[in-house]
Amino acid sequence: MDDYLEFTRLFGGLDPFPYSRTVILSIESSRRSLDGALFIDRVLTALNLGQGKYKYIQPPARLPQQFTSLPCSIHPAVSHYPPKNKDALRQWHQLICSNNNNITLHHKLSIIYYILLDIGGRCGGADRAERFAKYASIPDRYQIFMKGLWLMDTRNFELALEHLTHPSLISDFADDIIIVLVHHAKDGDYSLPLAYYHTVQPSIRSSAALEALFDAAAQSSVMTAFEFSRSHADYMRRQLFQRLVLSVLGSGRGEEAAEKAFELTSLPLDADEEQWFRECLESGEAKRFKTAKDTLITRRIITGQTVGANEKGSWATVLEGVKTGSGGRV
Repeated sequence: MDDYLEFTRLFGGLDPFPYSRTVILSIESSRRSLDGALFIDRVLTALNLGQGKYKYIQPPARLPQQFTSLPCSIHPAVSHYPPKNKDALRQWHQLICSNNNNITLHHKLSIIYYILLDIGGRCGGADRAERFAKYASIPDRYQIFMKGLWLMDTRNFELALEHLTHPSLISDFADDIIIVLVHHAKDGDYSLPLAYYHTVQPSIRSSAALEALFDAAAQSSVMTAFEFSRSHADYMRRQLFQRLVLSVLGSGRGEEAAEKAFELTSLPLDADEEQWFRECLESGEAKRFKTAKDTLITRRIITGQTVGANEKGSWATVLEGVKTGSGGRV
């Protein structure tokens, strides 16, 4: 083992031990809020590091490209982070630094860098991680990536994105990052997950991440969500379009709901989308909403179709939104 990986040189005397019961409870709370897995758990899963007590974590669809040198298969990572005492930290250190785990040196250094960031961030001495990174010559992109993941784990999401959107990085764990950011959006503000997606332009691999991202777009802008749906193949495009209709009709009433309804009924739909729109409202899931019929009528008004006298809608908020959005011309 290289001198700079020696335990005492890395961690010092550890007096007091940084992971007190209070700190451990805080980390476990973060793990629960991040859909049951910290991002360090996800890294360990990708690197196939596991022993002792197992905790199920859905393995990634592929090894993250920052961690692609491994010939071994993936299995669930252990729930041994954070270490509960000095002996546990020493075992953790030995597991990482072992020559028998088929992990490249850069990956080992990256995990140790994460631990030093965590200890320093919670107990002071944050410069220890930076000194270690400089001495061990950890590539900048590994430092940026691991610091971004650590900031995600400590739920400092805005600062995390300053790192995870860095142009030198590959979009590893993008699905997980999007889902976490959507789930933690405050007061209907989905700017962080949308900013991450538009900056990084990752390939979305799971339906859960795609749906979370699309719902965030739909809550923020009907037109943005509509354009996003059009970027997919017809089968998924139809599903997303219908999801948009459901999102708008399920947004309740009031001025904001009326504006979204007006945006929805004013979209420049092609022939397929017009059919999907009618089917969704007449016989699909959206039929259950009381405003389904009014939405169809509003669409007919906006597109210049004839509306019978017996087809007056009862959704006054929507029609008021139409009047407002069309300058009072109905």
